[in-house]
Amino acid sequence: MGKMSARDHSLHAYVVDQIGQRIASGELTPNSKILPETLGTEFGVSRTVVREALRDLQAKGMVRPRPKTGTRVLPVTEWNLLDEQVIGWRVRSPARQEQLRELMELRSHVELAAIRSACSVATAADLVELLRCCDAMETGLSAGNLTEFTEADIAFHTALLAASGNLVFRQFSVPFAAVLRARDDLHLLPEHVEFAVVEVHRQVLAAITSGDADEAERVANELIVHACSEMGLV
Repeated sequence: MGKMSARDHSLHAYVVDQIGQRIASGELTPNSKILPETLGTEFGVSRTVVREALRDLQAKGMVRPRPKTGTRVLPVTEWNLLDEQVIGWRVRSPARQEQLRELMELRSHVELAAIRSACSVATAADLVELLRCCDAMETGLSAGNLTEFTEADIAFHTALLAASGNLVFRQFSVPFAAVLRARDDLHLLPEHVEFAVVEVHRQVLAAITSGDADEAERVANELIVHACSEMGLV
């Protein structure tokens, strides 16, 4: 097997994205066969690039090579649905609402549990980071920069998971971030986000700081319901 050139590496991500999106959209259906030679010709890349792309997709549970029958597409039940790229492909497919609903349901359970834990174990450094994120969200809104606001929002929710002291909860930061970015990328946020949203985040922080788990969970649930509304899930 030959080594991938610099050009091949630059095309690798493109080929992975194209095949992954076709699978997620249903254009490539479960059990359909993927022919590296055909894709190589279509994309104008070497077989090495296609094979490496298929290995990436195999790691995500989307395809599987089979002896004598070639590489086949797997059903969605086999996919790594918490993979950031898989989430991105699904939210740009006919399964968008299903993907968003499933992840928001997961987020509601994990994040609320993390917040209750944070009320007991959050460190001073955790609280400082949460405050920094609130300030950054406000700065983004003041500048009319929704992308900056979204990144600060992601940082806040990532910091919440970290403040729980639970290393497993922290593993969910990537898929939850993918959902929040989807709101921005798919223009699901309103044109003008109200500063009241930042205030609710500050209320979550205040409740964690005072150790009031019930209040922290109540206010955090308001944020989740609000996010579901923005995405058309309620």
